[in-house]
Amino acid sequence: MTAPARTPGPTGTPQVRLDLPALVGHRGAAEVSPENTVASFVRGIAEGSRLLECDVHLSSDGVDAVIHDATIDRTAQEDSPLRTGAVADLTRAQLDRVLVGEGQHIPTLRQVLDAAVREDGARVPLLVEIKAPAAARPVARILTEYFGEETWNAQAWKDASATSAPAHVISFHPEALRTAAEENPRIPLLLTTTATSPEFFETARELGVSQVGVRIADARQADVERARDLGVRLNLWTARSEEELTRALELGCDSLTVDDPAWASARLEELVQP
Repeated sequence: MTAPARTPGPTGTPQVRLDLPALVGHRGAAEVSPENTVASFVRGIAEGSRLLECDVHLSSDGVDAVIHDATIDRTAQEDSPLRTGAVADLTRAQLDRVLVGEGQHIPTLRQVLDAAVREDGARVPLLVEIKAPAAARPVARILTEYFGEETWNAQAWKDASATSAPAHVISFHPEALRTAAEENPRIPLLLTTTATSPEFFETARELGVSQVGVRIADARQADVERARDLGVRLNLWTARSEEELTRALELGCDSLTVDDPAWASARLEELVQP
């Protein structure tokens, strides 16, 4: 199905309906701003995201890099000083030279965390996806240091009822979540997948995750019920069309990942009007 025309983003922070799924800005606002850039995360917040999602790889010298792909080839802009290469083969200094759209650079996780703040100073929770399993321990350390031990000790964030954790570690790789939990067991986890199975839910139970994520096209009502039975929240991803938005609403979910938060917010409001 062809996605409907996007509505322009609001000039100020929009009002958010709390009875709708919490919108997660995918790589910020990936449809309308260069993905996984500071500018994209700032726009995602301004246009209605209640949470943000980013991806993390490691440079060759072991520094975190917020980028989705294992290479820079797809996202590097034509006039970037460096246009090709694997993230794991490039130093952080080399990655700093890469331009990834509209003159934006590949940020570090700390730079994204610095940007994940609303105009009123309220923090926007961040879903930090571990793309390279080797990044799991560095990411957990960064989150622990950034927010401080007192923040993580203040509440049992792994409790599925806790919705205000400053960050989650998410991954398709169970071993990455295990490593993050070894580093800081108080950081909540989200195990995600393209298609569920009994093994997936058993792994989620063993890991003690607070959320599970399922691709919208592959989600079934049984998955929704299994998540509820486990006492965990459900994230559905990634809605890029009205058809996908409708399906997510019909299934029911706690959070919904989208590429264009302004469009998704406006369409959800229309879809649920009596």
